[in-house]
Amino acid sequence: MKSMQTNIIMFFFLSALLAMSFTLTYITYSYHEQLEDNIEGALDIMLSDIRREHLADNLHEEELAFFAYELQKNSLGKLFDDLQIAIVNERDYSNEERIIVISHVSKDRFLMISCSHKLLDQEVVSFALKNIALFLGVFIVLMSFFIIFIKRQFKSLHCLVDFCSSYKDDRTVLPVCDGTYEVKSLRDAILSLIDANDYLCDQRQELFKEAAHELKSPIAVLKARLSLYKQDEDMPKEEFVFKSQEDIANIVSKLKELIFLKSIEWDMQLRMEDVNMEDNCKMMQDAFEPILRKKSVMVNSNWEKSFIIYTYKEAMQKVLQAVFENIFIHTKANSTIFVEAKPNEIYIKNTIGSDDDIPLFSSYIGMKMIKRLSSKLGYEYKTSSDEKYFYTRLIFHDLDTEGCKI
Repeated sequence: MKSMQTNIIMFFFLSALLAMSFTLTYITYSYHEQLEDNIEGALDIMLSDIRREHLADNLHEEELAFFAYELQKNSLGKLFDDLQIAIVNERDYSNEERIIVISHVSKDRFLMISCSHKLLDQEVVSFALKNIALFLGVFIVLMSFFIIFIKRQFKSLHCLVDFCSSYKDDRTVLPVCDGTYEVKSLRDAILSLIDANDYLCDQRQELFKEAAHELKSPIAVLKARLSLYKQDEDMPKEEFVFKSQEDIANIVSKLKELIFLKSIEWDMQLRMEDVNMEDNCKMMQDAFEPILRKKSVMVNSNWEKSFIIYTYKEAMQKVLQAVFENIFIHTKANSTIFVEAKPNEIYIKNTIGSDDDIPLFSSYIGMKMIKRLSSKLGYEYKTSSDEKYFYTRLIFHDLDTEGCKI
């Protein structure tokens, strides 16, 4: 496969060669036409002189020969090959190999001067060869400068390609690859992608380590319960199944919380952007509409003024989803959720569900996990409750991005 550098050089080579060929052809053709016009003009002037100084009837062959000799002394005489002057009875321009000029003298008598194309063609060929040599020299010089220029421009790209091809986990040696603004931007983008890739690899290892650590105790408890059930024949089966289901639910909850945390951290590797909080809260309400309709729960929203925060959009949306999901799931059926909002603050009040309210589903993302992420995403998560209501308050702050990797 050809490189882009080779393709550019070949394109420039063929384009320049084609342009110079057309230019040389046009110049040569124009020179030929100009010379032919000049010769015809000189012959026509001589023809007029002959007619002015002598009557055509009195011209003899000796005089015509003398005029032919005089024409040879003209500045264009060197191009007058096989010059002929004669009295003819008709206009005849059929001989394409000669330049012919004819003037009417009298009835059925014409004075004709003609010369061969041979010397004219030789002059044009000589002119073309000189120009070809000149154009070829200029072309070689231009191509040499262009190739040197292209190689210097692509040197930094080759540097980046070599770095990416031979990259190892050694960040003490970074490529300089000086070049244009675009090359430097590409270098920074590649290094940024490498940083992000290294970070994700580290996070993947951390995920396995944290999963092993978090699940160690719950799995140990489940194994102990299975061993106890095997040894204690008097243990009721229903009690064993119920307790085992609790252990499994605990394991699933820890896994989901861990995956949720890691997904938030990965989302924080993306660029920050403006997030319209009113639009996102309405989006959450629409997403959980089947649940709300199933439980006959209404949402009464009162936005004093919509506001926008600058944060990691995907991460913040996942946090909002977890907050609203927990509220919607644990709200009492046939009740109303009240949402009050003002700039940088959202206040939610919902009726606490009874034990008879069976949740349809839950992501098991608890309040501790939401609070753990508050410092990273720049918000405060506060909750309180009384005998009837559960209160949630979200306060958003400017996110300090100093030292963060994007």
